[in-house]
Amino acid sequence: MPRRGRRCGSRTPAVALLALSVAAGAALADDEPYGRWTPGGYVEAYIVGKTEHDSPNQRPSGIIDLNLGGAFGRAVRLFADATSTFGGTPVDPSGGGVIDPRFAFQNLSPQVEFQEAYAELLLDRFELRLGLQKFAWGRLDTFNPTDILNPRRFTDPFVRRESDLKVGIPALRAAYFLDTFGFIENPSVTAVWVPVPVSFRFPLPEERWFPPAANVPEELVIPPGFLAPGLPGTTVTTALVTQNAPAAWRLDNGAGALRVSGTTASADWSLLYYGGPETAPAFDFTTSVFSPSARAKIDMGVMPDIGDLADLSATAVLTPRFGRIQLVGGDVSFPFHGFTVRGELAFGFDRFVPRSTADLIGLDNIGAVVRPNLQQIVAGLLAGETVPIDLGQLFVRRDVIEWGAGVDYAIDGWVPVLQINQSAVLDNDLNLLVPDVDTRLLAALRRSFFDDRLAGELVGVQGLERSYTTLQLRATYSFTDHFWVRAGYLFIAGTRNSVIGEYNRNDEVFVQARYSF
Repeated sequence: MPRRGRRCGSRTPAVALLALSVAAGAALADDEPYGRWTPGGYVEAYIVGKTEHDSPNQRPSGIIDLNLGGAFGRAVRLFADATSTFGGTPVDPSGGGVIDPRFAFQNLSPQVEFQEAYAELLLDRFELRLGLQKFAWGRLDTFNPTDILNPRRFTDPFVRRESDLKVGIPALRAAYFLDTFGFIENPSVTAVWVPVPVSFRFPLPEERWFPPAANVPEELVIPPGFLAPGLPGTTVTTALVTQNAPAAWRLDNGAGALRVSGTTASADWSLLYYGGPETAPAFDFTTSVFSPSARAKIDMGVMPDIGDLADLSATAVLTPRFGRIQLVGGDVSFPFHGFTVRGELAFGFDRFVPRSTADLIGLDNIGAVVRPNLQQIVAGLLAGETVPIDLGQLFVRRDVIEWGAGVDYAIDGWVPVLQINQSAVLDNDLNLLVPDVDTRLLAALRRSFFDDRLAGELVGVQGLERSYTTLQLRATYSFTDHFWVRAGYLFIAGTRNSVIGEYNRNDEVFVQARYSF
């Protein structure tokens, strides 16, 4: 089945963001001759071995990360971090280049991406940071309802570290630290302004981590007489196309966030508000259809007839969708008799919630959409036209409540973690890819051996309502303080009608080796 719609990155927007950060640093830095610069980074090899024959491939990848930190006096800091990746998830890459922060679909190899690049002013009670940044809000493991600011990469979503999955965003962050205020110790207020939206990153249809629930079959068969008596049976040959449609870089498309945090009776807590673009992935799904035989007859000067409806060609276009949301929430962490208890709660207004393409291209939906407009559709097809068919929205907007609670406890070097997360979609009357109530149980067990040279980790996630499962086992051995090797196994099971179970063909073993400097 044809797959099109690739997009190369562009140097201009990404370089402009880095230049903004460097310029900001130069403006903040003083002229002291004793500025201190600290280079760093790592090189990494990453190999994935699929364990199921029909699973999509993923090429070995090499990663080079370079960062540079600088200090000007005691108050000014500069930091920049860029990563170059060779190989990996892109299939038949269109070339090399710099990742464009506006686009969701990009298949560059080798690729360069600026992870962070900012200038920071540090005073006694006030901090100011300007430039490309990543934020880590929330206190839970893996699933953080309040960690909303950074969009993420979904090109390899299960094995890579959470910090590596986040996409850096241009932002101005200001934090003010107060004295003890009543019963609140160490209170602080943090405000974040994001001037322009940055897109999430998403795999292309032929890549390993493209979600099957967003795909379409190569052929769709409509039985004779299904749409109307007398109409022949129809075989529709389909193609899925991805197309970038970035949000406009205007200040009114930016985001703002406010976070208030403190400590009360040994409990660390925070409250937050976010208003801005949805950072989770969302798409428009548009379809059109035409009759190749009707077009051929028209080119020959022959009048098409109803028999030309027997074989049709359709194109489905997947286009990133952006819209504004609001979210309020909070988190808390406190010790309890040796345990560490953590919790998060978020209420999101107008979040984008996914459906499956199977619901849109199912015969029941096609019949409901086509029958009221059948005469116009047939007339357009027999005239050789490409006829748009509105099958409905792939992502719908709903209010969503998400919460989670977790507990961990250290026992003779072992650290078990138990956590529950639940989301509730409000006022919904459609079949969604997530159920109206989705409950996830997470259990993890971590342990270090041989004077912390060997670290073992076992993490499992179980969805209750849709019955999906992930299990990840990995071991990391540090040969020196600068060189480690990690090996692991990822197991995924469940129904295609779930955001995790749909990857049930993608079980894999993986090996990573990293040298830091």
